[in-house]
Amino acid sequence: MTLRLTDSQMHELRQAALSVLWDLRGAFLEQLAVELRGKDLGDGLVCRVAYEVARTITRGAERTVAAG
Repeated sequence: MTLRLTDSQMHELRQAALSVLWDLRGAFLEQLAVELRGKDLGDGLVCRVAYEVARTITRGAERTVAAG
C-alpha cells in the first residue's frame, strides 16, 4: 500500500517514529498504514494517528519486557 503524504505529514511521522524502538519501526509503519487506509489524510489525522500508533507499539514492547 502506498500513502501519499505531504512533507509536513512525513515530518510528524518521523517525529512519532523516534519514540519507537528501532526494531519495532517496521511494525509501526505497517500499523500506521492500516490505520490510515481509506481515510482523508489531513495533517491533523496523520499526526494524531502516528502518535497513537507509536504509543501503542511502545506500550506493547514495555509490557513484553515487564512480563519477561
